[in-house]
Amino acid sequence: MTSGRVESDLTARVGNFIHTIDRLCRRPARGEGVQDSPHVPAGFERQEEEPQERPQHTGRRGIPIMRLRNAGDWPEFLVRDAVALRPVISTRIRRSKPEIAPGDTVPVILARIVGDLSADAERRSSADGKLRRMPGLRFPRYRMTVKVLAAWTARHADAGPDTEEAAREALRAVDRTWGWGIEAAERGGESVPFPFNVLLKLAPPFLHDWRLSGKAPLLSGRLRALRAALAQDAAKAGLPALLADLDPADSGRVDRLLLSAFLDDLSRQYRRTPLHVRGAGHVFYPLLLLNEHGGELVELIAERRSNLESFDPVVVVTYLPGGDPPTAEEEDPVSALIRWRRELVATGRAAALQVLREPLDVRAPGLPKDPVVLSTASRFWVPPTRKPPWWSTPLAIALFWSVLAGAVGAYAGQTVAWQRNSCATGPWTPWAESGRQLMGAECVGVAEPGYLFTPSTPEIAQVHRRIHEENQRAATLHADQAQAARPYVTIVYLAALTSSNRDSLAAVREGLAGVAIAQKNQNDSSGASEPIVRLLVANGGGRMQYGEAIARLLVSSSEAEAPIVGVVGLDQSRRQTVATIHALGKAGLPMVASTLSADRLVEESPFYFQVAPQNKRQAAVAAAFATTLGLPARARVYYSHDVSDYYSDNLRKQVSARLAEAGFAVENRRFTAIGSAKPGPGDPNEHPYAGEPRQAGVSACDAKGLVYFAGRGIPDFQSFIKGVNETCPGAPPTILAGDDISRYAADVRLRGEVGQVPFYYQSFAVAPNRCGQPQPHDFYDQLFRTFTFECQEPGAGRTLDGHAALSYDAAETLITAIRRLGGPVRHAVPVNSYTVWRQLSMLHTASGPAIQGATGGIDFGGGTARQYPRDKPVLILRAKGAERPQQVGACGPPAGSSPWCAKVAEKYR
Repeated sequence: MTSGRVESDLTARVGNFIHTIDRLCRRPARGEGVQDSPHVPAGFERQEEEPQERPQHTGRRGIPIMRLRNAGDWPEFLVRDAVALRPVISTRIRRSKPEIAPGDTVPVILARIVGDLSADAERRSSADGKLRRMPGLRFPRYRMTVKVLAAWTARHADAGPDTEEAAREALRAVDRTWGWGIEAAERGGESVPFPFNVLLKLAPPFLHDWRLSGKAPLLSGRLRALRAALAQDAAKAGLPALLADLDPADSGRVDRLLLSAFLDDLSRQYRRTPLHVRGAGHVFYPLLLLNEHGGELVELIAERRSNLESFDPVVVVTYLPGGDPPTAEEEDPVSALIRWRRELVATGRAAALQVLREPLDVRAPGLPKDPVVLSTASRFWVPPTRKPPWWSTPLAIALFWSVLAGAVGAYAGQTVAWQRNSCATGPWTPWAESGRQLMGAECVGVAEPGYLFTPSTPEIAQVHRRIHEENQRAATLHADQAQAARPYVTIVYLAALTSSNRDSLAAVREGLAGVAIAQKNQNDSSGASEPIVRLLVANGGGRMQYGEAIARLLVSSSEAEAPIVGVVGLDQSRRQTVATIHALGKAGLPMVASTLSADRLVEESPFYFQVAPQNKRQAAVAAAFATTLGLPARARVYYSHDVSDYYSDNLRKQVSARLAEAGFAVENRRFTAIGSAKPGPGDPNEHPYAGEPRQAGVSACDAKGLVYFAGRGIPDFQSFIKGVNETCPGAPPTILAGDDISRYAADVRLRGEVGQVPFYYQSFAVAPNRCGQPQPHDFYDQLFRTFTFECQEPGAGRTLDGHAALSYDAAETLITAIRRLGGPVRHAVPVNSYTVWRQLSMLHTASGPAIQGATGGIDFGGGTARQYPRDKPVLILRAKGAERPQQVGACGPPAGSSPWCAKVAEKYR
């Protein structure tokens, strides 16, 4: 009985002791150091709790230095992976028991400890007994400090008076950047071309000095830590100067420097922050077992722990082979540890520092004869298995970064796609609306300040800047109390601003410049009835194919402060343009088209108006002019068979009918417009097919009479006239073309490519004179003063196609309607799209045109309400090569009517 009771008591003491070691090394889930815990062996009876009268500093962190007496074989037993200890001490505890002989210095001991803790280990799992790989700890700062001290020690004796330069050389020897750069420069200096060979030589010293400066945390992090450890009171000195002040023979300072680097490395790996998730995976502190010869290192650790604000995540157990014999009143290890923790948190600062410095004396129990008995000691409470949080494991971290990288990649891909699809130019803001969208290869929508639809030119960019400046001025005028009575409105210029053919950009620039001048003139005005105009530029895409979608966008984006009251511009009489007119009309937005002339457009919506004459008037003028050319009474009309191009088909019908009325035998031939589909086998059109525009031009050489081109100027007429120039430049047919050819005629470069073939074309605007000469309208003087590139002769800047003047007239027509709503003091009726539309429909005076525009009189009244101007000028011009086109005829004021205009019937006025 006595033997069994003794054995049971020994087992209890052994379990109590091992539990204490486990509790010292066990890292709490929150906080650091030894924490209050209910985990005690089952055979241990708690002492009565002391009254909680003293202040409780529960946030204090600390681990006692344990002094183990009568250690015996316990150090060897604890450091090895003993199967018997699996139930009571974790195999996850990293352990080091360096062999310390008398006279071993602190650097030697630290080198052995680092070697033990940094080595990967295979430990048996306490759960299933399987081997598990446990990676070692990393000590980069310690290893760098060792290298720096070794290099400095080797140079210190021969340093002479210039110790700082010697210290710098020692740092260079350790700095990998320096060595790599010098070697690379020497090896590659001959093969690397200038100036890269010079950069190879200059970069290493620059990077090295930058690292030593400590101004780049990511680049010089470890050197910054070494400088901080050396600094002490010389905080402003550089690292070479601090190292030069270090005497390698000063063992005390060298020992503290190495210990500081060692413990700093441990602390960095045990950080638990959102940026250091891996640190939460360390659930046990390392265990250092030092014999009686490691007292110097233990004293340095105790000295470092004289700071309540710092914490070193390491358990130090110093053991002695002998000791005093045990007494009956001796405190068991668990009770001693609980008492130590209470003294740490319940005493003042000075007493707490003393508690941290003084070692915790514990007497080791004797080892059982059969240690396996500990594995079956079920009557002793065993602490639960301590495993790292699942989110701190390498697999979880890898999955997290994979998911994060995937999410970032998906977000970046979505954002790049959004930027591409919305034609964005600024930072990634995928939840903001840019007002634009990528349709095919074109960006369509509204252009905010600073955005240019592509392709573009420097001249177009200059016009955009001017519009942006005027919009800013309009906002400033609106904020001025003196201008408060003036209505603040938005006018949209909607046109086909992008094209796959850069040759059409001259017309794009002309249209923008015209509305910019109208906006500037209006904002220069004063008076309660004069509106303040803000201009939005919108792109409906090539051939206005996305105009309907942009119309819906404009309706949904109208602002309350400066409401959209109307749209000017529009472009090309096509099916898509008609759909745009329908969408704007349904929204109640009045439109004033600048260049559209197809007859059917005025029937599409009562909200639609135009400042250009209709095709039926253009055709009548063409037929009257053809009778003066002295040609055989035969005519061949070329047109596009594109059924969506209402302009070409309508002009062909009107010209053919008027020529037939004038006695011409008319033949119609169709061609495939560039970018359109060729007719298929089931095409019902009976007119002869001439192929593409160049082939049509070749076929025109055999025409005996007038050749009328009722198609688009760019690129179709451009290709058509090249076919004529290549086939019959010496005897070309007499060519007359419709008003859309003015786009082509405005580009002197394109005309110069076919210098041997003259042609006539119709235009809706009088061309300006050269800069410095009297102009037919004040608009041109203002245009040339505002945009000086228009004065280039010859050049892409010349406004010869009438687009600028027509756009100006369209904007001025809408502004006039707004102005007429006002009174001498304030506007008599609210200014909105419906009141402006009503005023447009009544734009008429009995004494003459309501507006004397740059392209002629504009008046929508008369005997009946009309949506197109009456008796609008149609001009005939002759062009040949790069020469300036010359006007050879005109019908309608103010250009003055030619005698043959009398043949134009009254119904076509």
